[in-house]
Amino acid sequence: MIMLTCIAILLPTILGFFIIAVILRNDVETTLGERIGFSFPLGAGILTLQMFLLGVLRVPLTLLNTTAPIVVELIGLAIWICWKKIPFIPIISKPESSLFDEFSSSQNHWAKKCVFAILLLWIVAKIGSVFLLTGLRPIYSWDAWAEWSAGAKVFYNAHSLLLDAPAQDFFGKSALLRMIFYPLHNTLLQIWISLWNGTFDEVLVKFCNPIYLLCLAICFYYTTVRETNRILALTLLVIILSSPLMSYHAIELNSDLMLGVYLFLASVSLLKAMRGNVAYWILTGVYSTEALFIKEHAFFFILPLILSAIVYLSFDIKRDHWKFHILSMLIPFLAIIPWYIFVHYYGLGFEALQSFANPVYNAIFSEDPNRINKYLTFHPEILTGYFYWFVTLNNFNVILFFSPLLLIAHGKLTKESLYLLFPIVCYMLSFIILYMFTIAFAWFLWGTIFFRNTLIFYPTICLLIVLLLKKYTTIPPPQPRPVFERRS
Repeated sequence: MIMLTCIAILLPTILGFFIIAVILRNDVETTLGERIGFSFPLGAGILTLQMFLLGVLRVPLTLLNTTAPIVVELIGLAIWICWKKIPFIPIISKPESSLFDEFSSSQNHWAKKCVFAILLLWIVAKIGSVFLLTGLRPIYSWDAWAEWSAGAKVFYNAHSLLLDAPAQDFFGKSALLRMIFYPLHNTLLQIWISLWNGTFDEVLVKFCNPIYLLCLAICFYYTTVRETNRILALTLLVIILSSPLMSYHAIELNSDLMLGVYLFLASVSLLKAMRGNVAYWILTGVYSTEALFIKEHAFFFILPLILSAIVYLSFDIKRDHWKFHILSMLIPFLAIIPWYIFVHYYGLGFEALQSFANPVYNAIFSEDPNRINKYLTFHPEILTGYFYWFVTLNNFNVILFFSPLLLIAHGKLTKESLYLLFPIVCYMLSFIILYMFTIAFAWFLWGTIFFRNTLIFYPTICLLIVLLLKKYTTIPPPQPRPVFERRS
């Protein structure tokens, strides 16, 4: 069944790779390795959105019905790529030396080669250990099972999304603890792997999360190499992968790491687009759309990210065809509209959230002395808790602790850094306001909520740190010597 799981992961990866090849057909800077890192998240997002549409249309979720659209799309894309003679392996205008070149180069000191080897071995061992631990045990986390996997197992056995019931009992709510208002990407991805295996295996369905971690590591490395240098890129990758919480979520089936990867890829795409690679405006929209289908938290990040992009395009007078770029970025959001129509038509949004949370709120909030009315409260101590957990080192090592200090030490930020910082700040402020002024403060009493919310933007804040460190690693060009005229 391992081979069948590999096929289930490979098909959306190939689909994503073909789409990347078409979108970046004129691109001369994105390497083959980076394109592979972009591919699985893109293809997996398209796959689950299609499966949702099949489920809503009451088409049975069988292997044939879910695979047929992917096969048709792959054939169509292959024909288009061959007809237009689009290269699968990109022709890079300024190819950089590879890691192999660093080891084989006689110009590098043996000590430098040893540093490369140690860092590379640590990264391989870390990612390998995540894959190993994923295969050693079934789903362990209660939240992962209750919110994502129990529904996937029931949907798999029913070959449907269990919509033949009153709206308040959709997705098997009467039999499951699942939060009915959560999007279905994680759940449908588990169904897809199970369909290929012919059974719901509680070990094999978890392997999508380590793949997301691998894609994140690949894209983060290539992005950091472009901004700094190879040793620093490997060092920062070691630091980001050393997060205990990230490793835990890569082994379990919660959706926070998945969402963090999509937000990171959307941010990288925005960065590339702002630097003149116009094809990435489309990918900014694509990854943002797919993020919205993973968890409702994505809205607090994606909205300010898109606003940043629109502001950049609207006020940068050097940019031609800015309206076309805005349109190309927004068109992919059409794919998420059916989900929001479905949610709001059947009252599965705020109404469902209220019915789910009220028992918890009543148990914790009923005797709250700061209660203003049924929904509002005021808890300024949330700021203290937020600050304390932000600077602790137990879940995110030194990244969060040093990021504010690095921002202050950097001084004036570049325009692109400000555009990437804006969605991070808005995301953080959204939850601070939510927990400080509403009855949602009850959820914040457990530090777990803070750490999960932070994991979602953790990869993106690492990207911002890379941009800040660029100032200290860039060698300024030599200044021309002054020329003195000789007097006669």
